[in-house]
Amino acid sequence: MPTHQERIAQTDAAILNALVTVGRTKSLNQITVSDLTRLSGISRGTFYLHYLDKDDLVTKIKNSISSKFQSMLDAGIDGTMNYQDLSVGQPYPVIEDIVAFAAENKAILSFLFGPNGDPAFANSITALLQKSILSELKRVKGAAIFRNDLPQKYALCIITNAIMSVVFTWLSNEDSLSQSELSKVIMRALYLSPYDVLGINVQL
Repeated sequence: MPTHQERIAQTDAAILNALVTVGRTKSLNQITVSDLTRLSGISRGTFYLHYLDKDDLVTKIKNSISSKFQSMLDAGIDGTMNYQDLSVGQPYPVIEDIVAFAAENKAILSFLFGPNGDPAFANSITALLQKSILSELKRVKGAAIFRNDLPQKYALCIITNAIMSVVFTWLSNEDSLSQSELSKVIMRALYLSPYDVLGINVQL
């Protein structure tokens, strides 16, 4: 017989799965508690034992994801400022961690970051990455500053987009790209110039 904590976890999982499923055809703003209880097979009374309302459910999901993502960054950002030769180097551990995090939470992240979800949440997750990058840059250089010939906010945008845009693309598509392959794509996005990506040979 499941323990009390196991029953709570099972109910939360059923509600989360229902949210993702309903989110394939309804926007987050249109989803109702009735949608979730009907699909998950739990009663409204049980739902309200866990959450105040749908907004409380979504807030707690976002807070949990944000907290776990931040903890992952805190543990893995060290060492990401070391240059690597792409021909011999392995993806930075934090890149592999970000990819693993996206894979583990792919269903809910695909919904929340997608057209039926909450675009502002994707921005908040990207902001956490930016903050961690700036903090590590300050630790390494003594100041959170990029090269002088790029405006600082654009330099930060270039770096974070190389990571998050690839992740968002992977989340929004059903393809066979493995986590290992995705990590390598991100590393190439960080290191290769646009001309390298286009396969154009630049004659100097």
